[in-house]
Amino acid sequence: MVGVAATGYMLFEAQWLRLVRRQLEVPGLPPGLDGLMVLHASDLHAGAPGFNTRVIRKFIETARSAEPDVILLTGDLTDKKKDLTPFIEGLGSLSARHGKFACLGNHDHGLRKTVIEDFVRRLAGRGLHRPVTGQKKRTVSTMRGMLAEAGVRLLENECITAKIGSDVVQFCGIDDFNYGYADLVSVAGQLQSSAGLRILLSHSPDVIGELQRGSFQVVLAGHTHGGQICVPNPGSDKIMLSTSGSNYGEGQFQVNGAVMHVSRGVGTTLVPFRFFSRPEITLLELRAIPAGQTPASNPAASGL
Repeated sequence: MVGVAATGYMLFEAQWLRLVRRQLEVPGLPPGLDGLMVLHASDLHAGAPGFNTRVIRKFIETARSAEPDVILLTGDLTDKKKDLTPFIEGLGSLSARHGKFACLGNHDHGLRKTVIEDFVRRLAGRGLHRPVTGQKKRTVSTMRGMLAEAGVRLLENECITAKIGSDVVQFCGIDDFNYGYADLVSVAGQLQSSAGLRILLSHSPDVIGELQRGSFQVVLAGHTHGGQICVPNPGSDKIMLSTSGSNYGEGQFQVNGAVMHVSRGVGTTLVPFRFFSRPEITLLELRAIPAGQTPASNPAASGL
């Protein structure tokens, strides 16, 4: 009976999506961009076994009411290259004053983490390096086309420059870092010194350790699911049973001069459960602080 109740609750929590509002202090952010509202969502896992369809529809409904300036999606939009088509209309209904952008994650390429790959990645201290194949190009092309139907611009190792008021902003996105499809050299070559704000989208938060100091002020990532199934630990942080091998489980971090936000994500993978890690989308209000000043601690909300 206890096991049935626990299973039922974990299924319920996996659907218990929340909208988190958080301030993200950005050193040197131009005054004209102070207060910019960024909706960050990750890990939809469309097509995964379980009830992800239901929680994705909740995400669309919630995001529609948030009225952000920008919507940024950080990968694993699909699960094992499954079809995003059932959600194109819903994603297309989302509006953002200055655009909708996305990057890809490992599941978008049909790649699941294996013990051997994780060991090699940790030994090398960085992502694996996979050759760019015809299959990879077809996957990117397919995802780009589906997202374009929803008005979402896929950033695949590329940057796009936008004008927000009188300020220049660059939105950059890399393909999956952990599995060797990221091209940081190419992205670095596209950066413009005139941009008052540079934001990087990466599925894996581990990319933060590879960035040149000052290249980006803001990094957004997902991949970890906030542990997905966690163990409460009174008086301390919860114990995350899985962070997909990353040292950055969820919330806000300051590394290499950048502030990074790691989302718990919307969907689930492997098992359709969550415990002590409710699915979330985050409305980030960018706030300016003087260059060189350390942002105040703003961790992820504790508990559920």
